[in-house]
Amino acid sequence: MGDIITYSLKLNDKTSYEYYMKVSTFTDEVMFKLSESTDILVKDFQDYIIENDCEAVRSKDEYSFELLTLGVLWIKYIDKALILGKIPKVTLNKLVDLRGIGGFTKIAVDYIRGFLGRLFLLKEKSQLSPINRTVENMNKLLDWLDATGEFNQEIKRLKHWQDYLSSKSKEEASNIILIALDLAKWFEYKSRDRLGCFTENVERFLTGTYKRHKWKEDNVYCGRKRIEYHLNMVGAEIMNRVFREDFLKTKEKILLLPACMRFQSKRNCKAIENEEGQLCTGCTSKCKANHLIQMGRKHNFRVLIIPHESTAFKNTKIEKNEKGIVGVACVLGLISGGWKAKELGFVPQCVLLDYCGCKNHWHEEGIITDINVHKLMDILNISKAVEAEHEL
Repeated sequence: MGDIITYSLKLNDKTSYEYYMKVSTFTDEVMFKLSESTDILVKDFQDYIIENDCEAVRSKDEYSFELLTLGVLWIKYIDKALILGKIPKVTLNKLVDLRGIGGFTKIAVDYIRGFLGRLFLLKEKSQLSPINRTVENMNKLLDWLDATGEFNQEIKRLKHWQDYLSSKSKEEASNIILIALDLAKWFEYKSRDRLGCFTENVERFLTGTYKRHKWKEDNVYCGRKRIEYHLNMVGAEIMNRVFREDFLKTKEKILLLPACMRFQSKRNCKAIENEEGQLCTGCTSKCKANHLIQMGRKHNFRVLIIPHESTAFKNTKIEKNEKGIVGVACVLGLISGGWKAKELGFVPQCVLLDYCGCKNHWHEEGIITDINVHKLMDILNISKAVEAEHEL
């Protein structure tokens, strides 16, 4: 497996079975807490969504999780958001847009983003007085998140909450934000107790290796705290539950693998590019992607390698709910990736990488990553009787 960089689902270097049992149990606990704390509020929010035709109304579990997400992002980033000036914000937003051009432009933009991000997004300033729980401060938080370029999907959902809060009195809005903050504080304590054994190395990374990222464009992404790992773990479990029934009804199922699961380097990999991603050609029996391709042929699902989440199905037209995808990603990309897939018309499920290791962010040479194949088979509803055929 190599070194544990930030997280590992394999306790004592064995398997990730215990992780999936623990996260399922803890998610039950979280969903009970969310229901207990937010059911009346979420029902009112759903009514607001319908009355104002904001979007097709979604489940209470999704909306209550968004409220928890707001609380977590607030307690971790509001202090930085309050001191981000207008000019740096506009400049950083322009750079995020330019990054999409790719090529040399992306390289140059990333260099500038890393420098400006360190100066303006990660600036530290202690707050001597309590931070007001206001719509105005929530707007500053969303502006900061937007300037990072890392929270696009979260922003889209939290903007509905921002509009909802704007329809309330100042006292009502403050009380709703307080509910989100109380949930986040409860979650931070409980998640460290329940899931902290899988993220112990995050603190060591942040005080050590992360120093090399502080002036790079991924300084916000790689600098995320343990609570955000835990939030994504639970969010992935909730997402899998919410979309499970619709996923099983889809006509076509596609497994999306990150490039870090390939055996070959980027230069030596023989995968063929198409508009959806990369198709493994089976150039070596040592490659996990190749093994999963073989499984897909037997059990009627396709496999694509996606070099980066931002490139997935960029120019593809999709009939809503016709295709189900199982996205494989490291923990920090789970929620945003699942929400993006849903936005594009897919029905998403996700499987966590057992550990991170890509060259882009986490390891200078790169570590070949892995997943729990039995968890994948469970998601794809493949019979237990054939599990033994697919040990990787």
